[in-house]
Amino acid sequence: MTAFIGLLKKDLGLMKFWYMIWLAFMFLGMIGIYALSVYTAEPNISVPFLVTMAGFHVFLAPISLLYILNLEGKTQLWLYNTQSSIKLLLSKISTAAIIQMVAQIFISLYALFVMKVLQNQGLIDRFSDLLPFQQGFYMQMGIFGISMYISVWVIFLWTVYHSLGKYPAIRKFRWLAVILVWFAYNLLEFFLVKTKLFKDELFSFSINVNIAPKMDYEVKDGWHILYTDASVPIMTITLYVIVSIIVFLLSSWLLDRKVEV
Repeated sequence: MTAFIGLLKKDLGLMKFWYMIWLAFMFLGMIGIYALSVYTAEPNISVPFLVTMAGFHVFLAPISLLYILNLEGKTQLWLYNTQSSIKLLLSKISTAAIIQMVAQIFISLYALFVMKVLQNQGLIDRFSDLLPFQQGFYMQMGIFGISMYISVWVIFLWTVYHSLGKYPAIRKFRWLAVILVWFAYNLLEFFLVKTKLFKDELFSFSINVNIAPKMDYEVKDGWHILYTDASVPIMTITLYVIVSIIVFLLSSWLLDRKVEV
């Protein structure tokens, strides 16, 4: 456990530079959009910026993970680490999850600030008039889950790319292999979804939740988030979790094989 915490601290230190840049741009964007809303006397323009910024956070963990993987890939420091490949990769994805969570908390605080401004301007009576807690929580959970799923695939495709580097004949074309792997998986997923098995009641089990899928603009009241019921496929999400675990273990296996070369 002590060794894992040490790895986590190291990865957080390596990822700090990229993360601070992300936060700086986000913070400057918040200041800029607030200044614009004050200048134009349109406090509602902060709402679409808030939703857009929250959506972009899906890519924070994957990009951060790719940054640190490439950084360590250049230094080759992981070759001399005595820890298992699973622990090395788990540390990196845990680091990405931590900064993803912190960033989403930061954007949630900004959402509270936006709603407070709108309330002071008399555009909403309560915070729930714009974004109820339950809907906000669902949105943040969805963003976090998608971000982590993409992150696992980033690790896998990165290990595939570098594992193929030991074959001189295909070294220059290994990026094509990565694309083919991603395409093959999506094609397999497409055909599996079309089978009778995945149309069974077990796999179609879902729950309805009230989320915020889109926005609307009214001349008098400005921007509003519209809420509609959406079906959340529980079994599908469970399968994606299983796929993520398998892909992560495959990444670890490929990393081990690279270390042996």
